[in-house]
Amino acid sequence: MRFVPVGIAGHVDHGKTTLVKALTGIDTDRLPEEKRRGMSIDLGFAYLDYPEKGLRVELIDIPGHERFIKNAIAGLACVRGVLLVVDPVEGVMPETVKHTQLIKAFGIYHCVAVLTKADRVDEETLELARVELSDFLKDMGLRAYGLCAVSALSGSGLEELKKTIGEYAEEISSAGVEFLRIVLDSAFNVKGYGTVLRGSCVSGRIEEGDSLSLEPLGFEVRVKKIQNHGVFVKEGKEGERLALLVAGVEPSQVERGFVLVKKGQIAKSRHLLVEVEGEMPKGEGSLFFYMREIKFKRKKVSEKVYLLTLEEPVCAILGDRGPILDASGRVCASYRVIHPKPTVKRKRFIKARLDVLKEDPISYFLSEAGFRGLPLEVLSSLFGVHINPSKLGAVRIGDKLFATTVVEGLKEKLSAILSTKGGFLPLEELKSSLRVSEELLKYILSQLKGYRLVEGYILDERRANLEELEGFRELLEFMKGSIKEEAELERFKEVLPLAVRKGKVHSLGERLYILDEDLREVLSKLRSLGDGFEVQQAKALLGLSRKYLIPLLEYIDHLGYTRREGNLRRFIK
Repeated sequence: MRFVPVGIAGHVDHGKTTLVKALTGIDTDRLPEEKRRGMSIDLGFAYLDYPEKGLRVELIDIPGHERFIKNAIAGLACVRGVLLVVDPVEGVMPETVKHTQLIKAFGIYHCVAVLTKADRVDEETLELARVELSDFLKDMGLRAYGLCAVSALSGSGLEELKKTIGEYAEEISSAGVEFLRIVLDSAFNVKGYGTVLRGSCVSGRIEEGDSLSLEPLGFEVRVKKIQNHGVFVKEGKEGERLALLVAGVEPSQVERGFVLVKKGQIAKSRHLLVEVEGEMPKGEGSLFFYMREIKFKRKKVSEKVYLLTLEEPVCAILGDRGPILDASGRVCASYRVIHPKPTVKRKRFIKARLDVLKEDPISYFLSEAGFRGLPLEVLSSLFGVHINPSKLGAVRIGDKLFATTVVEGLKEKLSAILSTKGGFLPLEELKSSLRVSEELLKYILSQLKGYRLVEGYILDERRANLEELEGFRELLEFMKGSIKEEAELERFKEVLPLAVRKGKVHSLGERLYILDEDLREVLSKLRSLGDGFEVQQAKALLGLSRKYLIPLLEYIDHLGYTRREGNLRRFIK
């Protein structure tokens, strides 16, 4: 089943709660004070099922009174669509306008418009209300999926509205986020069971037995049971209202707006780069991150872009949205996250790369990481989805990604440094001066011809004096006077290829090696046999078994000193 959360927004006393009850049979006014005053104070929750569509619409009833605007914000934070409710007698009212602004602040630009109490007005008034509401939505930049006139008391128009809601919900796309985030709105204790956390799953999936992190506290909690509207389920998914029986936290430790995530998926941060629409508050300001109001300090980067430092960390991803409030609680602007976890906070750096950040955020993130590289897990957390590194055009070294421009720039820098160091440079000195990891340096060296890492030194194979290497001197001493097998030279594997390349050691094939000076002595001895010799003569003279002798003689043929003629080898130079 697919779940789509839809908010019921509009001015106080325009009939939202009554409409929800008429549609679902559920009275969303739970609190005694709400019953006494006949007015919604906090959020209410209900649902509409469409079995033939495999769809459940999660309805969130939003308080309409101006005094409870922050509760309204919290309710709209987790929805993907909206029913905008208007009384045809009163028409568009102040909270209608505010709720519409909030809808847009959360990135929603569509709704189903509903004229309630249709039984109380004549057709002419109803038509005027339709025109006014249509014009209002057009002016506000909201697309009306449908405009329905209903009466919760008589039931007229309800079936048409139900059908419209189902079709509207089908059209609403998924959030496109794989990683789990459950935004909590309440916590309580059930006697005999324990702590229950209740909230909306805005993305991802959850199963019984999952271990989650409660943010921003960082507490680990284990999910024992899951409910959706009083029914036990084995898993929860995007869009679903959930009640979780958990271990690891007390209800008194949980506040509205806390978020449950899976460890290692979405990293929390106190810093956000945001693009702002509207007017930033002149003094102290706060933003709503989903249901939670958080104060911030700001640094202006450009006309619409700000670096925010939050009072507490949030688990944000690219594209998260919400409203900004001034010190009086008035909604004055909205934000969109363009970088959920900026590590470079210098204004000059950010401003120079803003276009890249907006058009190709991955390139910006890799550039920002620089020589440190960006772990694939961290990059995925910024988007809330698993990123396929093979499609990025980046350099991958272990679990880290590097911008190709960064790697090429380091390659040039490294070449320039090595060209001035006489063939030898300590690895630790280079790591310190460039402030790069050993893994990255080794990768760069593998891409540069003629350089090799040996005994903690980077050396230029063309210019380095190998005799300065202790390992090289030990190799020559160990090999002196005999042919050695590769297995015997395992501890010299770093310097052996260099010794071969420099001509100090010869590879005979068959994983056999001989010193250059020993080879010359062998040639001298063989010349003592005259212009030519047979294998048995060479064997008797050199005292070698055929295992070593035959590869040695064939190598001498290869070098052009001898030529084989039947059983005889003749010197030709």
